[in-house]
Amino acid sequence: MMKKNIGPITAGFPTPVVLAGTTDAAGRPNLVTLAWVGVCCSEPPAIQISVRPDRYSHAAITERGAFSVCVPSKRHVDETDFCGIVSGRKYDKFALAGLTLEPGPELGLPLIAEFPLCFECRLVHTFTVGSHDLFVGQIVSCMAEESALDGRGRPESGKLDPLVFMPGDGYYGLSPRIAPGFGVGRRFLPGKGNDGDGRTS
Repeated sequence: MMKKNIGPITAGFPTPVVLAGTTDAAGRPNLVTLAWVGVCCSEPPAIQISVRPDRYSHAAITERGAFSVCVPSKRHVDETDFCGIVSGRKYDKFALAGLTLEPGPELGLPLIAEFPLCFECRLVHTFTVGSHDLFVGQIVSCMAEESALDGRGRPESGKLDPLVFMPGDGYYGLSPRIAPGFGVGRRFLPGKGNDGDGRTS
């Protein structure tokens, strides 16, 4: 089918939704809702988040050299949205949203007790991209609810029930898994054998 060039926009590109936890110079915890976020490295495990320099959390991340990443489930969509529309300069987001602060085990970063999955990250790189600075954090701890883990002890998306953000639209949930990763695509391999583990691209 024919495609139309609608310009250099981010609309229509689904992204994860997370709350990043920070602590400012006075030791005050804060949360910021982010959608420009994602895993960016396997070894060492690392997550990138993008934050505008004028945001209250930006200075806290730079000064502390660390941040947390907390993954909300769909039942916390109201709290997630709230933490993205008010500033930590004026409001205690933990108190107003009814969220429980839980210090991380490695860096003492603010984690959210009600969220099923939280990471502590040590800042290792900062890149100015344009309107946002991209912070790369190496994961030093991952706190997960046992009820959200599969038989191998890894987070399972169906149990996490995470949020997805569609820029220019709003929040969505994930549909049930369509197929396992690194599996269904092998039918395109020539012959009947398997020439690799599917992770070479």
